Amino acid sequence: FAMAESVDPLVQRAQARVGSVLNEKWTLESLLGVGGMAAVYAATHRNKKRGAVKLLHPELSHEPTIRERFLREGYVANTVDHPGAVRVDDDDVTEDGAAFLVMELLEGETLESRAERKGGRLPVSEVLPVADQLLDVLIAAHAKGIVHRDLKPENLFLTRAGVLKVLDFGIARLRENNEKSTATQTGSTMGTPAYMAPEQARGRWEDVDARTDLWAVGAILFNL
Repeated sequence: FAMAESVDPLVQRAQARVGSVLNEKWTLESLLGVGGMAAVYAATHRNKKRGAVKLLHPELSHEPTIRERFLREGYVANTVDHPGAVRVDDDDVTEDGAAFLVMELLEGETLESRAERKGGRLPVSEVLPVADQLLDVLIAAHAKGIVHRDLKPENLFLTRAGVLKVLDFGIARLRENNEKSTATQTGSTMGTPAYMAPEQARGRWEDVDARTDLWAVGAILFNL
């Protein structure tokens, strides 16, 4: 007989929200992904507009400081003011106290998924045009004093039209400022080791700047 496959409790809990309506406005239609901080859903507004809803996990939503930062940092991408940074259209808090952001709904796949689908690596002819788009987004971000700090294939989304979208702008800043207990709980204080520059790996946050993102771009190119 086949043993039942274990289900991640975070995923199971997030999946249970599918079909629910947030604040009598957004119907959660399907679960797109679950991370240490939040779950992302494809959703439809009561006015029929579609969007992606990013819902902060309940245990984090009930921490006032984290909830406020999550809602505020969601607009970092809007500050970048570049089509390659995912736009945030709204924020709110559900009836049961869970904070959420509403973003543009993307169709396509992350570079991580694309690489996995193609055997783990991508040809240079695919990677270089994506890197060119990524650097263009970073020029705009760094000009506004914004450093992403968690660039990796999982946070780079390629639309069906071939347009690169950089995900999770500002989340690294939120992670950095979390209290130690919360940071340990979410497992996301340090970022992603394979793409971290030495100053970030050593926790020297005062030395983390635009060059830290460029290190991550190099690591992404190498790994893809």
